[in-house]
Amino acid sequence: MKAVYLDQPGGPEALNYGDLPEPEIAPGEVMLRVHASALNRADLNLRSRGQRGGAPRILGMDVAGEIIAISPEARTNLQVGDRVLLENRVKCEICDSCVQGLDQYCANQQRIGVDLDGGHAEYITAPAVNAYRIPDAMSFAEAAALPLAGHTAWQCMVVQGQVRSWDDVLIHAAGSGVGSMAIQIAKMVGARVITTAGSDWKLERAKEWGADAGINYRETPNLSETVRELTDGKGVDLVFDVVGADVWEESMLCLKPGGRLVITGVTSGARTNMDLSILQGRPLHLMGSGGRTRRSFGDLMKLVNQGELRGIVGQTFPLPDVAEAHRVMESRDFYGKLVIEN
Repeated sequence: MKAVYLDQPGGPEALNYGDLPEPEIAPGEVMLRVHASALNRADLNLRSRGQRGGAPRILGMDVAGEIIAISPEARTNLQVGDRVLLENRVKCEICDSCVQGLDQYCANQQRIGVDLDGGHAEYITAPAVNAYRIPDAMSFAEAAALPLAGHTAWQCMVVQGQVRSWDDVLIHAAGSGVGSMAIQIAKMVGARVITTAGSDWKLERAKEWGADAGINYRETPNLSETVRELTDGKGVDLVFDVVGADVWEESMLCLKPGGRLVITGVTSGARTNMDLSILQGRPLHLMGSGGRTRRSFGDLMKLVNQGELRGIVGQTFPLPDVAEAHRVMESRDFYGKLVIEN
């Protein structure tokens, strides 16, 4: 089969397009004919630092396609021909955490496209429990844009951040896959959304997806002051941060007393000096995104199948052009997700 794979770290030129053996279906698995797969920021780190496990590794953490085979041992109501997407995280089912219903802490979990072969290929196998039906009207490209960005945004906004309809919310990086999904989720529950981006055209796109106000961070030296102006001096209830060091202190200053900050990305850096006096007089809640449960992914998919949430496709590429998609991701000149179509 044709696939895009990595056998040694490097730049986009390290991505190989060629022939690899088709995967063999194992007990409990389904096999998909892949129609679309999507890029994530983690793909750039994986490519530049090298893959885990054996080489070559097929990349592609987000996958959508059609089921073409089901293992006889698979306990599932899925059928051959079903259109599905895959949850990225494969849990072991047997460790203490999984047995106790705390699969977000699974000691042996693996990620498709990182620890296991991914979706930049004609075929992929995965546990049947990781496959979820998609709406008939949804394209495979849109479906592939959903799993990681959608589940991460859901975890941060709903599970950790507990976003409410009366909240004022600040969402960083409107154009990113996760940021754009977070805007959808916040608007779905009725919150007021303020978002940031480095270009005006991304802010306009964000407003098309529901954002109430946008801030161009390149033209705004004092983010927290602008946010307070937009909230009548109060600050926001919730900050969703996928940026990291560059906005850390300003994000805390944007919060009202009792506000929540959830961080899930450190694209601008992971280390920062923290002014503890910001916390001394104001009870703030600072959280990481944490692990993701199968239950929360199921909740997300219920809303996807009800038409409440959509995948946001910024640009598509054919399978042989994954390296070009990596270059576009490095440029950051896109909104939503970059999707590979077979």
